[in-house]
Amino acid sequence: MKISRSAVGFALFGVLTSSLMAQGSIASWGSDGFGQVTDTPPGTGFVQVAGGGDHSLALRADGSIVSWGNDIWGQVSNTPPGTGFVKVAGGLVHSLALRADGSIASWGYDLYGQVTDTPPGTGFVQVAGGGHHSLALRADGSIASWGWDEWNQVSNTPPGTGFVQVAGGAAHSLALRADGSIVSWGYDDQGQVSGTPPGTGFLQVAGGVIHSLALRADGSIVSWGDDSQGQVSNTPPGTGFLQLAGGKWHSLALRADGSIASWGDDFANQVTDTPPGTGFVQVAGGGLHSLALVGGGNCNVVFCDTDADNLGDVTLSTCDCSGGSIMLSLSTPFSKQFTYPLVGLGTTAVSPTGVSELCLAGSTIGRYNKDAGAISAAGTFSIDLLNASSAPGGGVPTIGGALCNGNTWRFQYWHRDGMNPSRFSKGISGLIN
Repeated sequence: MKISRSAVGFALFGVLTSSLMAQGSIASWGSDGFGQVTDTPPGTGFVQVAGGGDHSLALRADGSIVSWGNDIWGQVSNTPPGTGFVKVAGGLVHSLALRADGSIASWGYDLYGQVTDTPPGTGFVQVAGGGHHSLALRADGSIASWGWDEWNQVSNTPPGTGFVQVAGGAAHSLALRADGSIVSWGYDDQGQVSGTPPGTGFLQVAGGVIHSLALRADGSIVSWGDDSQGQVSNTPPGTGFLQLAGGKWHSLALRADGSIASWGDDFANQVTDTPPGTGFVQVAGGGLHSLALVGGGNCNVVFCDTDADNLGDVTLSTCDCSGGSIMLSLSTPFSKQFTYPLVGLGTTAVSPTGVSELCLAGSTIGRYNKDAGAISAAGTFSIDLLNASSAPGGGVPTIGGALCNGNTWRFQYWHRDGMNPSRFSKGISGLIN
């Protein structure tokens, strides 16, 4: 069996419309043959989105799930009720969700056991959907896979621990190791496995149908595998990207300024109708449709911007620790100044320091002092809170410790030029889990 554009099974129907966008709301565009765009739920309070073949999922801030789109195999109507969920993921015609207790729920198409063979128990920290197979990452860094295995996308799952993220393609899979290296396995007709880049320094992996993507620590993107629709050769150059997502034959990337880049197949305008502007905090790919989260419920909430001298926007790439990476990025007009990030639990603004206001007060205020650096000429700076290059100082929580325990943390950047007065950016908060 050879996987082709027709054999994968994503429907080729639909025209484009666009859902309304607001803080904590969902934007959808591309193919709409099953209502995957027009049935996008309105309102705010959403914290994550995920795409399936012709269906979509969203996680609300209260831990409940809403699904819409193609429901021929119950991938929408069998969505589990109630709250207590912390992550959703879509396969071709099945869906998954991770509960707060570390257990997994699966529903939808089950011909290959992608529902009934879901591993029981708790201790999982991430789920990912492939074509007809699924993956889950355990807290100990090991991987569980189940479902369709014709191309060994399950049986060749690497053993051992030390993994921090998993992703699925149609019939191949990817995993990111703690050292920043990538391992891929399964179907390799277009080099989506053998073309995996060597070395370390990667922060995230994502899978398309028969292509793959990875985000480097410098914010640049590498793509490999099938390039029939420009999903490899049209990968945007440069740095400044925070998160990636793969669709069927298209890809998406979130920039540090909150804007979206899309490239590849544009059959249903899933590229050309990508919404302009900034303010997005997550992207997700479906078959021939795409989704983005605008603002985001309890993540990236601005709480300190009343002082006119608090210049500079701060953005968290996500508030979800399960992916192994949370980028805290600064965009400011003050280029080439020395800077470092501050983190705390308190919300009370303290007396102005320098020419702007430090808005962190209370317990556990500190800084990532050895991860300081110079703001770029473009006025940007970022660090990965979960993979900082040094042990945090000044009482800052460490990876796997207090930062990921469900508290609402507050963040600001401090910067100064020589002996000139200190400045502080605006302050944001995020419920980190």
